[in-house]
Amino acid sequence: MARLPAGLIRPFAPATPDEIEAAQVRLGRALPADFVSFLRSFDGVDLFHEAIVIAGVGDEAPQQLTELNSDREEGELVFAEASGGDRFAFDQTGRVMRLRSESDERWLAGSGFAPWLDAVIAHDRLLYDADGEFSPDAFEPDGAEVVPVVALRQAERALKADPGAAEAEHERGVALRRLERLPEAADAFQRAAELDVSNPWPWFDLGRVSLALGIAGARRALSAFEAAGTLDNGATGARLWTWAARAALVCALPERVESSRREALRREPALPEALRRARDAAQADGDQDELDEAEILLEAIEGPIPRGRLRLATVSEDELVDEPSPVSATASSSKPGPQKPRPSPPRPRPAGRPKRGGSPKARSR
Repeated sequence: MARLPAGLIRPFAPATPDEIEAAQVRLGRALPADFVSFLRSFDGVDLFHEAIVIAGVGDEAPQQLTELNSDREEGELVFAEASGGDRFAFDQTGRVMRLRSESDERWLAGSGFAPWLDAVIAHDRLLYDADGEFSPDAFEPDGAEVVPVVALRQAERALKADPGAAEAEHERGVALRRLERLPEAADAFQRAAELDVSNPWPWFDLGRVSLALGIAGARRALSAFEAAGTLDNGATGARLWTWAARAALVCALPERVESSRREALRREPALPEALRRARDAAQADGDQDELDEAEILLEAIEGPIPRGRLRLATVSEDELVDEPSPVSATASSSKPGPQKPRPSPPRPRPAGRPKRGGSPKARSR
């Protein structure tokens, strides 16, 4: 922290033992040992101009730990908040979860508080120059997102500090995909999925990037989409199973096409009509990407099943890859603004996310 430009890290005075004890009493639970150790040195900290604010327990803390958890149920303990609204919480084992503000997504952001904090600082410092200002070389010319080479370095620095951070591993996959290093991206997404066993979205991105490899990745894509669909019990689960049907069509596996279709329609009976509306809207808007995907998913959910594999790429069928291990059902990089930056990471969202009422659209983060 001392080597960083002034102002990027703003720590607060230590909390007293009495303040720490009083907070634990009010919360009705013990705080993780490494977080208690942190509070004894810094009663909260402002990271990178309020990109992330870690709460404390004393009167002078930048955010009150008890206030962050005033409406929380037992189990998770929120300890930090990002400027975009995402929150960071300890799960019951002390791991750090990112809770997305605009959805019910939960990402494994760190294996514990200390490695998570090291990873955040290692990740974010790459966006700033020696004067503590945003480095123009870190962003695309339009300033909308971090360039993929820098995003890859950010993810790798974070993983060096915390190899168990599934979110950073997923971010590495997104950067590799943007660099068109698709086989490496697929491996990163699978690693993220294996680290974050209850999260469907690394499996979904593994399916999308594997399907982009054509026949060579079709079986891996199929198993990844099936794993994602099994893990997602929400509104988007039907779309995940539709992508599984698409991959099964590519592999010419009729039984798995039918089973995926049945599961998709069980979850969303009106799915074909919703996809037709999405197709018509994309056609009216002139959105070719949206139109292509709506047509692909319509074919997947109600089209004929061909006798042979679909031709997606000029790859030998001998190059079909092994499927990933099944998953148990239980089991955008945006440039911050000048006053209050978007939280960095900025962590990328899964690309091609299925959307309610329409087909997924591939997005390069």
